[in-house]
Amino acid sequence: MDTPLKKRVLHIITRLDPGGSSTNTIETVARLDPQRFEVFLISGLTKDVDGSIEASLRSRNIQYVFFNDLQREIRPWKDLKAFIQLYRLMKQKHFDIVHTHTSKAGILGRWAAKCAGVPMIIHTPHGHVFYGYFSKFLTSIFIWIERLTARITDRIITLTNRGKEEHIAFKIGPAEKFVTIYSGIDVNPKSIHSDLKEHLKKQWTLHEGDFIFGSVGRLDPIKGTSYLIDAMSQVVQSHPKTQLLLVGDGSQREKLQKQCLGLGLQAHVKFTGFQKDPAPFIEMMDVFVLASLNEGMGRVILEAMVYGKPVIATKVGGIPELVGNGKNGFLVPPQDAHALSTAMMAMIEHRGLREEMAKQAKAIVGAQFDLDKMVKDIECLYEKGKEIR
Repeated sequence: MDTPLKKRVLHIITRLDPGGSSTNTIETVARLDPQRFEVFLISGLTKDVDGSIEASLRSRNIQYVFFNDLQREIRPWKDLKAFIQLYRLMKQKHFDIVHTHTSKAGILGRWAAKCAGVPMIIHTPHGHVFYGYFSKFLTSIFIWIERLTARITDRIITLTNRGKEEHIAFKIGPAEKFVTIYSGIDVNPKSIHSDLKEHLKKQWTLHEGDFIFGSVGRLDPIKGTSYLIDAMSQVVQSHPKTQLLLVGDGSQREKLQKQCLGLGLQAHVKFTGFQKDPAPFIEMMDVFVLASLNEGMGRVILEAMVYGKPVIATKVGGIPELVGNGKNGFLVPPQDAHALSTAMMAMIEHRGLREEMAKQAKAIVGAQFDLDKMVKDIECLYEKGKEIR
């Protein structure tokens, strides 16, 4: 009996900088069944100062290439060059499926695939830019482009049901074009050695008896970190032995540090910078906080829940599908420092409730967000082209 030919699959992402979208993409590419799929990965311009990203791709035997003309910013000449590069590669390699990720790669990659005659085109937006990012005028242009590009797309994968509903509400495409596949994670957290935790506590001046809130992510406006810092200034007035760990880096770091200085929070807010492995920092937190103004899913919330951390998060995007208000955490309105501080103080003051939320957090992750299930659902979509049920 002849061996069935493998499907040739190309994944394209705008950049592989650390974050939920890149982690989701890499895990998918690395875990697709090699007996059924031959998988390639293209990323746009990526900041990889120490070469760790490429080293990780090589260690997982991923076939990859970087197209540095593919960039997040709108640059017509580079965008055209990137489009031509993508088109030529697709014509040369004869892919059966092109699966794009994030906005810029999603637009250029899908149109290149259409022009190259690729049989199946799939897109995962990893969120959207329908609010919270740009002016009303620019947002309307992006929505129009997404509507047009959705017409040439066979399936659009949203990470939550809410993401699907929002795309439909903004008339990006009909309901039958969308399928929800939750972004999965490894539900078995690695053990963090107690010596490492003690070392980090000393390094960041965390003392016995401190209550530690923490957040992991880019220090960019969309993440709402300024509201979290404002909330922290209210919390420490009543609870002076409170600390906030901000794990990550970004365009707002200097501005946020000045905000802390102005509020007298230098001893209470720790900027750790980018960390290759945020897990030891998450393990040290008593409560995880995400103050985003817009979030496709908030995959980092799952990473915190794996370590049994109750969560305070804003009620935006798909986050309510991860955090049940009063069950495994609290949901608060975005851009509301007072609501954040109220939830934070409730976590400090009600230990029993906090511990019950921690148990619920671990249970929810294991039941619904397993990484292997995510990959199997994507494989099923590749083979059948039908919505996963």
